[in-house]
Amino acid sequence: MRKAAWVSLPRIYRENMEKYLEKLLDIGIDETYVIVSQGSGAIFPSKVKPQIEEFRGKDPLKEYIGICRRLGIKIYTWIVSLNLPNNEFIEKHRDLYVVNKLGISCIDNPPYVPYYKWLCPSRDEVKTFLTQHFLEIAENYDVDGLHFDYIRLPDILLPRGIRSRYEGVPLEDKILPQYDFCYCNVCREKYMDERGIDPIKLDYSDEEYSRWFKWRADRITDIVKNVYKSVKNFDSSLEISAAVFATPSLAYKYVFQEWPKWGLDLYNPMIYHKYYNENVDWIGTAVKEGVKEGVKISAGILVGFMESREEMYRGFKAAID
Repeated sequence: MRKAAWVSLPRIYRENMEKYLEKLLDIGIDETYVIVSQGSGAIFPSKVKPQIEEFRGKDPLKEYIGICRRLGIKIYTWIVSLNLPNNEFIEKHRDLYVVNKLGISCIDNPPYVPYYKWLCPSRDEVKTFLTQHFLEIAENYDVDGLHFDYIRLPDILLPRGIRSRYEGVPLEDKILPQYDFCYCNVCREKYMDERGIDPIKLDYSDEEYSRWFKWRADRITDIVKNVYKSVKNFDSSLEISAAVFATPSLAYKYVFQEWPKWGLDLYNPMIYHKYYNENVDWIGTAVKEGVKEGVKISAGILVGFMESREEMYRGFKAAID
């Protein structure tokens, strides 16, 4: 059984990396998904994504790897993929960001929260950008694998447990155009070329809308497969994984992730039960849905949602059983 943790490299770099990693080993965790590329920028000196100003002239990832290798801890680099609210990048590449059904760019009116500024997976430039970003890590650092995060479109529907936090978001499963992405010129033109229909004119009750929904999910699948193939061509031993929404059905319905079709080595579904108004035992139900798809899963559990040690034990046991 694998025991891993998601690790915030900026936080532990500012404090004491070695002490933190030794504590992980003490509780039996010997694999880490360490964030090296955030929406705000890269933590390491990247040639593809702007580096966060705090870390310019430094390479926290190189230092982290050195400590992990000495301690015998595996390293999977955690990469925020399509969410990119970096002003330096936006100034140069505004046209690469998603547009909602009202024709408004996420840059001008980000949905839900200010940092929801997303790249469009239909764009060839975005596919190239993400592939190059993964490859520069694979080629320049001694890591065990690479890990997608935010590899999706903005939530067309939020998880039920958090809808009440956002003004104007219906509590029921109702799609609204301001949360429906992407309708940029490239998406519309590509779909019109394939189907002869401008998707921005579709009503939600139209049968064609479900095809348009699937078309967008396929664009995410395409970009994942392209990155996977490129990294594996460089080094087939590298494990490629992804943090995905809790179950295949919810992931598709909420964020266009058809993740069982991506062909990755491992999936880390974020089974954060309270987001879905579920109790801790639902973790096991969610794991079973993913396993039924014939893919390898390592369940992501949010310890902060556990209200007692007993509940934490139940959650871990549900994931394993």
